[in-house]
Amino acid sequence: MTKNYILSTFAAIALGFVVSCDNTTEDPPNQNKNTTSGTTITGPRILSKVNNGTKDLEEYVTTGGALSQVFIRDAGSSNTLTSTVTYSGTTISQIKIQDNVTPHVTDNTYALTYTSGKLSAFTMDQTVMGMANHSDFTVYYDANGALYRIVEKKKMAGSTSYTHYTELKFTFSANNIVKADYTTMLMSGGTPTASTASTTSYLYENYDTKVNPYTTLPKEYFMVSSTMTQLNAYMLSSNNVGKVTIQNPAGAAISYPKGYLYDSQNYPVSDQSQTIKYIYKPL
Repeated sequence: MTKNYILSTFAAIALGFVVSCDNTTEDPPNQNKNTTSGTTITGPRILSKVNNGTKDLEEYVTTGGALSQVFIRDAGSSNTLTSTVTYSGTTISQIKIQDNVTPHVTDNTYALTYTSGKLSAFTMDQTVMGMANHSDFTVYYDANGALYRIVEKKKMAGSTSYTHYTELKFTFSANNIVKADYTTMLMSGGTPTASTASTTSYLYENYDTKVNPYTTLPKEYFMVSSTMTQLNAYMLSSNNVGKVTIQNPAGAAISYPKGYLYDSQNYPVSDQSQTIKYIYKPL
């Protein structure tokens, strides 16, 4: 039951490429179609909702451009992940992510730390089925200041020593993430055990030249949430991904196409079937 819930909820988070997959036979899908339907916002905007016609699958609650809550809803159930964002001044200092079941399967509290204005580390205190876990994350940037990797060291079940290690490594082309490698392994004596390592890779291809709607929201939120749902790392890119491929440690790679319709300001307003809608509000 717990595993099925987690998979269902993660499917909701991943809706950006799962439920908006395009059925076109074009390879890659034509991403340069414009639409003039709906009301066009001509000035600054922020992403408010992603809707499938019957449900707001993603909802971003903002005031004056400051993100306060995020709701991620599963398309086929009542499962919801709620993120509550807390600030210190204008900087995000805490993100709490909880599901809506009892007892919680997801109950994570992240405390964020910055160096020279950039997110450099965060901690996670997590309660799972009554078990307390703690993680320390370190954020690394390359020589050009681009996000390079996020490393997690976890203490499970109240342990005083690190027991698990994960690394989310990003590869950029210009301002778009083209690959994310997620490696997990056990730790012994505070040292990762390479013989236990397993890597899942996510490939992001066929980017357009338009505006990624998620760039209107704080990137720190997506940096933190990407450690939970790695396949959504493309949300940190400047443009919109046209194809996502998942390569698990075993088995064949699985690919999903994506396509968009845009408004006159170069923002996506829907997928090509006009099933998934991107809804904004003006700033």
